Amino acid sequence: MTDRLISVITPFYNSMRFIETPLNSVLNQTYQNWEYICVDDCSTDGTLEKLREYAAKDPRIKVFAREKNSGSAAGGFNVGIDVAKGDYFQILGHDDNLSPDLLENIAKRIDETGADVVIPDVRIVGKELSDDAEDFDFIGVLPLNKGKKDKYKPADRSVVLSGREAFALSINWRIHGWACFSAALVKKCGKLYEDVMNPDELWSRTLFLNAGKVVFCEGRYVYLRRKGSICTKINAKSFDLFLTLQRLKDLLTENRSGGTEMKIWKKEVLSKVRMLSYRYIFCKHLLPPEEDAKAKEFLRYGWKMAFRECWRDIRFYLTIFRIKSTERRYKKYLSLKKSLLKKGLLG
Repeated sequence: MTDRLISVITPFYNSMRFIETPLNSVLNQTYQNWEYICVDDCSTDGTLEKLREYAAKDPRIKVFAREKNSGSAAGGFNVGIDVAKGDYFQILGHDDNLSPDLLENIAKRIDETGADVVIPDVRIVGKELSDDAEDFDFIGVLPLNKGKKDKYKPADRSVVLSGREAFALSINWRIHGWACFSAALVKKCGKLYEDVMNPDELWSRTLFLNAGKVVFCEGRYVYLRRKGSICTKINAKSFDLFLTLQRLKDLLTENRSGGTEMKIWKKEVLSKVRMLSYRYIFCKHLLPPEEDAKAKEFLRYGWKMAFRECWRDIRFYLTIFRIKSTERRYKKYLSLKKSLLKKGLLG
């Protein structure tokens, strides 16, 4: 097996609660030719000191400290991309981890196929959010809903995709973006946007689009959904996903994507309008006035986009009906709850 250098990149911010999870998962890799780029984003809880403690024990761990907080993980990833020396880059969240065989399986698939992108299995773990949450394993291409024809078999790692095929499948995330990308591809496509909460969603799709070959491998990336993480807490940035969707449409237009790809994108717009509208209805009481105003602005932007792109689609009007119906029922529930509390009938 060719001894390629794989750079693992993680931005850290106040990560002491789970910092040893990603660090140990990289140290325990069966494949040894790696470097671990750790970027601290002005942590105040001892994260930087802990990173330097690990780096003192293994020179493959390289620590970089930002002088100013970037406000998002994208800033740390971009620093990592600048300094990494690997032939391939594997992104790793500061509370996620890699199975011990992941980098070895990635290296094997690169040798076998010469692919620009290798997509491992993913396990999504949500037990910290809810005792009832079940782990979800994502292997190969996510099949379509039952009853629809689909050329992709479930849990099939033998599929080889062109970049264009991978891009089309990523529009509605039938393949995931926690992949290993060649350094040449990353440098060709540029860095992550730093002005949105989920910049990797556009970045990984851009990388797929420009890739020559995309393949799958064994080994697992473990994504942990945690209470209080930037992806689960409520704030104005939770609603800026529509900016990413607009940029995704621009990417589709620039590359003359077909009608099928654009239809998938429009379904994604309606899905996100529905999801974020529900989230606002149930959680707006948690937002300070300034954050509430920004959240409303993002939602208005999303609704304008949905109307502009989907007003001919019956699903647009069904979405409006469902959201308004939910909002009415929730207001009745709050009113009843307030009345029962006032009467002392509810503890």
